[in-house]
Amino acid sequence: MNATKQPNPVEKLAAISPNAAQAFQDLRKAVLASGPLDHHTCELIVLGAMVTAGHESSFKTHARRLLKEKVDPAALRQAVLVTFAATTSFTDVSAGLRWVDEALADV
Repeated sequence: MNATKQPNPVEKLAAISPNAAQAFQDLRKAVLASGPLDHHTCELIVLGAMVTAGHESSFKTHARRLLKEKVDPAALRQAVLVTFAATTSFTDVSAGLRWVDEALADV
């Protein structure tokens, strides 16, 4: 991990518009609480979406959070694998699995 911590996207947004950053965080909380899925399941779905979109940095941020919350790395890998042939290519899945390993190394 970098010795100098870079601000995450929400921190960057907050520097420009604290109200917009708070609104984003409130929206995320509302969406996560809007149905019967538990927090970890929602975050695993987010990982699948991020690997599909190719958002490596965000993927790793969410993956590290899950790992710190003691979610089994196998669950993160499955979240990547279930996207295979549905929304992602073999190359994208391989990258996502590598991102899981890199996030594990950071925790």
